[in-house]
Amino acid sequence: MTACAVSMAAIAPLSAYSADEGSVAWLRDGKVETRPLPAKDFPETKEAKDIRDSNVSDKKVPLGSLWKLFTYAYLTDSHAQETAFTCSAKNTQTKAEQSEERYCCEPGEKVERDAALARSCAPYFSPARLGLTEKPWVAYWQSRSKIKWLQHYQNLQPDTQVSVRELLEALASFSPNARAAARTALLETSLEGYGREAWAQLGTGIRYKTYSWHLADKTAFGGAAGWLADGTPFWFGTRGSSRSALSNWAPILASTLPLPRWANIGSIENTGDDVSCVDVDFFARYPLREVSILSANAIAPAKAGTLSGKYRLQFGNGNALDIVSNGNLNLSRPAGAVPQISGRFSINDYVARVVDREGDATIVEAARSLAIVVRSYLVQNANFERGCWHIADATSRQRVSPNPPTEAALGVAWFSNDLILQGVNVRYHNDIAATNRMSLKDAISKASQGWNFERILASSFPQATISSMNGKSDCAPLGSAQAWLSNAAGKWQAILGREPGFENPETMPAVCELNHGNPYSDQKRMRIYVRGWRSLDERITLAHEYLHLALRFHPNGANEVYVEKLARRLIEGTT
Repeated sequence: MTACAVSMAAIAPLSAYSADEGSVAWLRDGKVETRPLPAKDFPETKEAKDIRDSNVSDKKVPLGSLWKLFTYAYLTDSHAQETAFTCSAKNTQTKAEQSEERYCCEPGEKVERDAALARSCAPYFSPARLGLTEKPWVAYWQSRSKIKWLQHYQNLQPDTQVSVRELLEALASFSPNARAAARTALLETSLEGYGREAWAQLGTGIRYKTYSWHLADKTAFGGAAGWLADGTPFWFGTRGSSRSALSNWAPILASTLPLPRWANIGSIENTGDDVSCVDVDFFARYPLREVSILSANAIAPAKAGTLSGKYRLQFGNGNALDIVSNGNLNLSRPAGAVPQISGRFSINDYVARVVDREGDATIVEAARSLAIVVRSYLVQNANFERGCWHIADATSRQRVSPNPPTEAALGVAWFSNDLILQGVNVRYHNDIAATNRMSLKDAISKASQGWNFERILASSFPQATISSMNGKSDCAPLGSAQAWLSNAAGKWQAILGREPGFENPETMPAVCELNHGNPYSDQKRMRIYVRGWRSLDERITLAHEYLHLALRFHPNGANEVYVEKLARRLIEGTT
């Protein structure tokens, strides 16, 4: 009787399965895995699970607004320079325009590509507006996927029915560059869009585009699709709008989706959208006496260079520490000085190492709050030099584990990916709380009482807000500085044209307001971050960072003395 009951329980839901039943699916190792929503409370045989996986992965679902993801990828990888979309003036809008543009921008305002994706602005991605043509579109997608509907942009309509399997395979076909760009853009969806009621459960390591459409019975069907932190594509859908689906199902989704495979994003070369780096000077307070490599046969002094394997560190105070390096640490042996160890990590790898060293990653909500504080402290106190944050491993800063981070610590770091506190200068201490200083002991106690990380942070930093490092505020335009630079750069051409390695940027770099750290230029996004332009020193700085971009393909671009001398020469001739 028991065996029969189990068998019937496993089979009955499959026969009743319908296309509008809530479900979540993901693609790994070429196989689609699925889970029902809500999760079933009956035992399920492997055979029954395989049948369910097949049923869900082959079922047809509407694309809804997910079609915009594929246009976005094409524009990104083809280096398109499309114009911003301008919302019609309010007094000239038709009812159709009001309906289509209400997600895009205010009447008369403009929206760029990233914001258009996050806000699901259909007019922006209109093939007619973008001037898409069949041949390059087909060539691009045929080189990436065998999916037929994806190879014709005319199929990118909200009512197009596609199988869950093919949708996941299409998301998996994104280039690393397109996926990273889409993930960066979609952070706004999590924090300010329809995901704002769900992100505290799902975190910001997961990135997704929401969608809503209707079923044959005219009822709403919605959900989201995107990528986990390691690039695993996922989809979920259920009855209701995307907003209600996310808010209602976020806690179950958080416990149902698989954990990312941290080995896939563990190195500085393979960090997805976590593109910034952190340089750490280890053991600033405790000088090393010797660094030895540990092998099965002997202990011998380690050679200068990259450290990979097991090592024994001997300190000047007589203490010793055995560590493991996965290639992120570097040993230098300066003449006449003690050995020195430094490391370069992605931001999340750095945050995870600090969480391991300063806290307890297994107490999840306390660790999540600590991860955000650690990232905030880094941004507020480290120097930003040539695209990397630079900070010491010290009790006066933040202590950093030299060992690879634990999976638990990586989990809390990626859960809070890109998030920082703004509005206050953050501090933390093991057991003493104060104004804008979090007590780790108190955070652990609150977590044990059921407090989540947001509540813990609000208690410790009541004047702070949780914001994004790379969201809308990553470039607050300095319009007057931009105008001055555009005018000045034209006057500099006669001088710069004679300089070895000078290449006039195809588009004028954006000038962004710098809120903290040292002025710098972002070569990847062609941006300059400065505090102003009105004083003589500020103009020299602006010219200095412009030259880093204009000389970026020549060794002169990395020569600070040369760049500074040339910047002063330019300003003296144009002020």
